[in-house]
Amino acid sequence: MDLRQLNYFITIVEEKQITKAAKRLHMAQPPLSNQLKVMETELNCKLLDRNGRALELTEPGKILYEKGKALLANFEDTISEIKEIGEGLKGVLSIGADQTCLSYLPEKIKLMHERYPNLCFKIIEGDSFFLKKSLINKEIDLAILQQPIENDNFFSIGLDLEEFVLATPVQWKLPNPIQIEDLKDLPFLSFYRHRSCSTFRIIIDEFKRHGFEPNIICECIDIAMVISLINEGLGVTILPKTSLDKCSNQGIQIISFKNCNIQSNATIVWSKDRYLAKHAMNFLELFTEETHLLTMGTICQSQ
Repeated sequence: MDLRQLNYFITIVEEKQITKAAKRLHMAQPPLSNQLKVMETELNCKLLDRNGRALELTEPGKILYEKGKALLANFEDTISEIKEIGEGLKGVLSIGADQTCLSYLPEKIKLMHERYPNLCFKIIEGDSFFLKKSLINKEIDLAILQQPIENDNFFSIGLDLEEFVLATPVQWKLPNPIQIEDLKDLPFLSFYRHRSCSTFRIIIDEFKRHGFEPNIICECIDIAMVISLINEGLGVTILPKTSLDKCSNQGIQIISFKNCNIQSNATIVWSKDRYLAKHAMNFLELFTEETHLLTMGTICQSQ
């Protein structure tokens, strides 16, 4: 079995149909079906079972898919590293971002586009739980998310601290600044996908520090929707100040805290066990040009 056949098999698994896989691979269906038979004959086992129109993995097939996907990812990393030695810079920079950290990206991506016009960008939004998993699975190059990371698999650069603020319906006429205890009986809107995400835990821990837990009446994965609910007078939420920039603030009052220790502690993160491509290193430099927290040599040492 060679890498080409392994790629055929992985594509079939992901598409769940040989017809769709053949289309994705830009080849005819019969040769692809034949390659699958050749692989099963060589390995002396069934790799896929047909369930109606879809194909499902057998137990041997599951092992081949998991190991094979990792093998192809490592092979692609090797090829990328070799290509980056040459002149010129093309490709796709995949960046993950927590919704509360999206405000860090527009200026930096504009600078990258000006410096490297042949580079394309892919932005993946998600909470810290999702983004860390995406980094480990090598689905993104790097991510901007909230600390704490609590994972030894990553290198990171801390970004500027930013205050969290209260977003509340303007008609509620709450005091500004406000004390955290004043939120005890207010309906709270949470926008986190996963309760183990860093930002959710930071906010909940701050409430507990003041002796109570928030009255969460709604959980939503989208900040814009949470803002719309606040507009309707449904409740309040706590966000980093700049994360409100992309939302319409009409009908929203932004209030500072008197006694709240929550700060947005964003960090840019990348995996320790993955080759960091040149375009990703260049993106990291945009942050270090301002902060001088990391030199190019330090980044190279992380490889």
